[in-house]
Amino acid sequence: MKKLIFSLLTLLFLNACQTHFPILSENDGSDHRVSEKAACQENIEAGELADIDYLLYANKMIDSMTRSKQVQKETANSRIRVYLSPVSHSGGDVDMSFINTSIKNRILRSGLFIVVDDMAAGDFQLSGAFKEIQQAGDSSSCNKNYEEFSLQLKNRRSNAILWSDKKQFN
Repeated sequence: MKKLIFSLLTLLFLNACQTHFPILSENDGSDHRVSEKAACQENIEAGELADIDYLLYANKMIDSMTRSKQVQKETANSRIRVYLSPVSHSGGDVDMSFINTSIKNRILRSGLFIVVDDMAAGDFQLSGAFKEIQQAGDSSSCNKNYEEFSLQLKNRRSNAILWSDKKQFN
């Protein structure tokens, strides 16, 4: 364990040294620096999330929902019937069926909800989406890309939103 920690710290230290003191080429005497456009592209690629990251964000949101005062008040006397709209992702390269199944299982384990397959049978509807958002930078900086995850629990009869939350992440 100590060897692993030492190896990681050494790797981080060496990486930091290379970042602050770029290695100069011996052949032409010029330094190898990344252009701003390439640096922006690297930042975008480094910010990409894996499926498990999306799952972690979804799980945190569901936990937040089940602990909210509004949901606790509504479920104080009985479990509520909820229809789960599939969570969508605008990027399309994420396995959303895995995330939707995980959300359904987490909701069922909370003991506060009865999940129904027919929208007409549900008193509430849980819907959500992951959206990719691009924010243009000025001429000296690159575009900022981030994602936003939103979930909302809505009363289908009154159209009142019982609980809603939004998270932005890189």
